[in-house]
Amino acid sequence: MESAPEVISYDSNRGGVSVITEKGEVTTSYLLIQNALLSDSGKYSCSPSNADVASVRVHVLNGT
Repeated sequence: MESAPEVISYDSNRGGVSVITEKGEVTTSYLLIQNALLSDSGKYSCSPSNADVASVRVHVLNGT
């Protein structure tokens, strides 16, 4: 069962979460999660305003 979607908070106490965006002919963004925890596992989606939603399921196997 899917849980309700949550917006990533960059101001949380967890820290170490950022988005890196490279702009050019094509714009690409990367979600960087430093010191990943088991609780960071889950489905992550990107919802750009000018394209379809893309999702990936992340499994953290050995979290810090």
